[in-house]
Amino acid sequence: MIPQRTYEVVALHVPIVYDGYGDHDRNGMMYTLAENEDELRRVRREFPDPFPDPVADPELVPQPHPLVRPLVLRARVGERLKIRFRNELPQRAGIHTQGVGYDLQTADGGHIGGNHDSSVEPGGRREYVWECRREGVFHFSDIADLRGSEDGSNAHGLFGALVVEPAESTWTDPETGEPITDGLYADIHVPGEPSYREYVLMMHDETDNHNPAQLPHMIDHGRRPGRPGEDDEGDGHGGGDGHDAAIEAADEHGETGEAAEIEHSMMLLSYRTEPMGGRALAYRRLLESGQIDPVRDRITGEEQHHSSWLFGDPATPIFRAYRGDRAKIHVLHSGVKETHVFHLHVHQWRAVPGNEESPLIDSVTIGPQQAFTIEPLGGAGSVQQATGDVIFHCHLYPHFHSGMWGMWRVFDVLQDGGGTYPDGTAIAPLRPLPGHDEPPAPTAERPGFPRFMEGEYPQKSPRPPRTPLMPEGMGREPSDLERAAFVDDPQPGEAFTKITTRTDAPVRRYDLVVMTGPVDYYRGSGEDSSTWRDEHGVFYVLQEELDEAGGIEAFQRQLAVGTRKVEPIAIRANKGEVVELGMTNALPPGPQEENDFDPFLPFQPECGLHVHLVKFDPLVSDGSSIGWNYLTGATTADHGEEDFARYNTWMFRWYCDEEFGTIFFHDHLLANERQRHGLFGAMIAEAEGAQWSRPDGSEANNSSQAVVRLSDGTAFREQVLAVADFVPLWQHHDGEEPRPINPPDFPGALDDQGVMGVNYRCEPLHERPGDPADWFDSDVHGDPFTPLTPMYHGETLRIRLYQGSHEEQHSFRVNGMRWPAWWTDPGSPWRDQQTIGISEAFTLNLDAATGPGDHQWSLASIDDTWLGCWGIIRVLPELNGDLPPLPGALFSEPTFTDAQGGRERRYRVEARAGEIHYSPHRSDPFGAYFTTRGLLEGEPLILRCRVGEWVEVELVNRLDGPLEATPFDPPLPALDDPEDREISARVSLHPSGLVQYDVRTGDGSNVGFNEDGTARPGSKAVYRWYAERPGVVLLEDRADVRTHRHRGLVGALIVEEESVTPYDPVSGRERWVGEQAVLKRAGHESVHELVLLLQDGVRQYHQGDPTQPVRDLEDEPEDSGQKAFNYRSAHLRPTEPSLAQANPVTPVVDCSPGEAVRLHLVTAADRPRNHTFYVHGQTWPMEEHLREPHVGAIGGVTTGTVRSLDFTPSAEGDYAYRTGVLRWALSEGLWGLVRVRR
Repeated sequence: MIPQRTYEVVALHVPIVYDGYGDHDRNGMMYTLAENEDELRRVRREFPDPFPDPVADPELVPQPHPLVRPLVLRARVGERLKIRFRNELPQRAGIHTQGVGYDLQTADGGHIGGNHDSSVEPGGRREYVWECRREGVFHFSDIADLRGSEDGSNAHGLFGALVVEPAESTWTDPETGEPITDGLYADIHVPGEPSYREYVLMMHDETDNHNPAQLPHMIDHGRRPGRPGEDDEGDGHGGGDGHDAAIEAADEHGETGEAAEIEHSMMLLSYRTEPMGGRALAYRRLLESGQIDPVRDRITGEEQHHSSWLFGDPATPIFRAYRGDRAKIHVLHSGVKETHVFHLHVHQWRAVPGNEESPLIDSVTIGPQQAFTIEPLGGAGSVQQATGDVIFHCHLYPHFHSGMWGMWRVFDVLQDGGGTYPDGTAIAPLRPLPGHDEPPAPTAERPGFPRFMEGEYPQKSPRPPRTPLMPEGMGREPSDLERAAFVDDPQPGEAFTKITTRTDAPVRRYDLVVMTGPVDYYRGSGEDSSTWRDEHGVFYVLQEELDEAGGIEAFQRQLAVGTRKVEPIAIRANKGEVVELGMTNALPPGPQEENDFDPFLPFQPECGLHVHLVKFDPLVSDGSSIGWNYLTGATTADHGEEDFARYNTWMFRWYCDEEFGTIFFHDHLLANERQRHGLFGAMIAEAEGAQWSRPDGSEANNSSQAVVRLSDGTAFREQVLAVADFVPLWQHHDGEEPRPINPPDFPGALDDQGVMGVNYRCEPLHERPGDPADWFDSDVHGDPFTPLTPMYHGETLRIRLYQGSHEEQHSFRVNGMRWPAWWTDPGSPWRDQQTIGISEAFTLNLDAATGPGDHQWSLASIDDTWLGCWGIIRVLPELNGDLPPLPGALFSEPTFTDAQGGRERRYRVEARAGEIHYSPHRSDPFGAYFTTRGLLEGEPLILRCRVGEWVEVELVNRLDGPLEATPFDPPLPALDDPEDREISARVSLHPSGLVQYDVRTGDGSNVGFNEDGTARPGSKAVYRWYAERPGVVLLEDRADVRTHRHRGLVGALIVEEESVTPYDPVSGRERWVGEQAVLKRAGHESVHELVLLLQDGVRQYHQGDPTQPVRDLEDEPEDSGQKAFNYRSAHLRPTEPSLAQANPVTPVVDCSPGEAVRLHLVTAADRPRNHTFYVHGQTWPMEEHLREPHVGAIGGVTTGTVRSLDFTPSAEGDYAYRTGVLRWALSEGLWGLVRVRR
């Protein structure tokens, strides 16, 4: 008999208080257990109306209630879960979950297609039955209300998590040890295993906020937000009423009142937030009440945003554990729009839990409705068993600034409930975990963290003490308690945690200097070209580089005249080495004046050096100021003579215990300002025994390009690429005043701004006038200003890719090249696209079989490419005297396959202009499309072949001339006028790098010095591609990247298994084109295949009227344009979205119960907005080459992403496939049905 577990769940209206600063949702909604209903109803009855003003009456503002939290349900794997649901909301509601088996007709939680409506009317009841077949964490939410706005139930909090625990496990309260029925935190006990801490964290965004006061954006230093040069009344040093100034400034910019929608105003973790604006208000109160010293505790703001010494603990989640406690962190995205990057300091984990082949990471992209499990290596405190406060946060800085952060507090002594924090708050008890060493009891000599630290509340976070081996004069002397807490023989950069027990580890030393100077991202050479410059670049350099240049001022002069270039610093170390760093703050002291991008700051705050992945002591080497930790950063003279002498240079110590590849580091104390200007870098962790040099053989202490020679005699080339956005640049023309490019609404604002770059470089297409088909042609425009990587055929190239700033997600692609998804596992799926967000870092081990020619790399969304994020990998056909070859270099024509005489499959494809009908009410009269024989009317170009075949495509250009320009085309971020665009009359057909071909002739593009692969009107181009492996290949036009893709010139090539034959699902005849097929192979069950081309950024027009474009629902360029699957959009009313349509215009798959479905998702999108994708009631392996674990949604879906999902619906009904982005991708039509019937 299947074991059963039952929960009584109620949906209630409960006001949700997010923090202690007045941020709240009066109309909050939540799921709760019936046992908590009475208390939550009391919260609602007693909620103040009107709500008190948090500025005038802070003591009356209610605090977050511990029971007002997202619901977490737990069950054992193999159990049947019964949810007895009662709806106490004034609207229909239900519970829809992922990851479990259920009956679509009774337990989907909504009304989908032709299914019965399984949501519940107000006051009604329903029982949902879920089969918990797999361990993991799965998101659940209400789909009776699919609105993406602040009015929708999801934005109001109606979501939760199901955690399926191991068989026979039990769970208890971490404080009392008693069994619990729900809660975000639990201790999990599995027979025969050590117990572990379990933390559930839900990220969400776009929520309503009924705070009667508009909190200040940042600490008011007496300057109102406005354009430089506008009058202001402050003296620049914090005078005036901060509340009134903030309100006036917000009024000035139209950001108050009901229509106010401050960008990123509410970014939440499990119904809680701790925004910089709230702490700015708290700082004002501390000053006005005289509780802090205005000199000792002077701050600009962000450098103390996360300090408990100044503000007390945040309202956001604080995980608690003892050093070494085993732990699992379940992270879910319960929001409706934004993609986030979850980052946890100090710790690392495998990308796939328990899989030793998967990459080691400490940051990960997550999108709406996704969920995953993190198992930190070494448990709490990581492998080095560190103690202290460890921050976790969304790494997108505007989200971080807006409150999306919390902490993991790792104790070193027993907490029995009798201790207090420095602010007098009681420390709650924490029961030790069974199966772990008992933590020691605190003593007077060793009271434990944070009681041994020298400081008093409230104050600016104290600076760390010196240890005996640090340079003379660096740091203050430790107190007796601090000295007693030191580890044995602390080395410079460690004090309270020994970063490695290896006493023989080699030590590598770097001396870094933080400085400022002008950085030219683009320097044009044409007659009418311009220069794109960051006038106030901030970056790390090596002290030896400054010495070589003749000092800082000489270095800056050389930058200004162009005789010196600077890139994000790229240093290296071997696995097994200790890296000792001295960092000196050489930023200019004194007031930092306001400009078009940056707010006024009264002085120069500290600068940090925060690193990812490696092991360090978080109390002295985190480069930050977190919780009750010290402030670990280097000062300027603005902090007084004594602190300047002691802390202008500070020591950091890292242990490189793994061959991590790309390791990101950056300032963590003023990141929102400095990182936009370039203050980030990378350390590459190479293999033990590896040696490196520049490509010409010279020393490479800091170099983005290197040759790395391994101890086995092999070698590879290395290119570090650092992605940046929100970059503040000014455009310089001779004789003209510099103009800011895409400035924010006001200095310091969080809205989308600036431009993008790679390695402090860009090659903007705006600066390459003429036919778009020639934009990338080096014969016409010369090579780009961006990095150009030379190599030879047969050599291995490793791209060390990371993102250093600031908010956007990007899609990295390389023409004609591919790499294994996991760089250390050649058996993992091939990729030619990588989604990346800030702080993520990847190693791309490019295929050594790549042939000669110019391979374009790019950030592939049109926003990024337009702003210049592209470059060239030049594979040379013959020896170049300036580039010594590596072992394995080949100087003969490449052989793309062992079967050169293999089978061939030929297609004749035509490119035509014509109206595309996205729905009965919307079309694009300016459209263009590819077509071939056998496609149905309105069907996109989808071709098929078998593994081992050569595919020859003859592309014929049937356009009469350039497509018509229209002012309603989706706009680009800067320097673009859609009405005035030049559009190319040429077309091409470019394949992703998942097939093999000669990039010089078969790329379907016009890049570098390759042959022109485009076709002019009336002419043709012929391409030959070899299908080596099964999978899906994106096809797209590259003759006009700005216009043709979103007008419709996209398609796909599906590479089937060698013996598979595709048949038309309706006629039963063999058919090698089209979006659906039934795949048959002797001795195997048939598979129903669906290919979905996800389009984002198309422009649709009401009834095809070219003067009536469909209005964008957001005004950000990355959200402009409409969305579709396969030229079809099942768009919904945003105010009343419903999937209760039996026959949407998007593809409907008809299959039988138990019939396997293979869904190929091909992202042919223009815009960079990331998507998530899932299918109701289905799961699939987290990675295509694995069997476990399974997930219910995939994320990071963006331009160029291709994925193949295999699942088998067993029960009859309509299974919705759809985006998880409710704001506004679902309303724009990204959904359809898999219909299962006998």
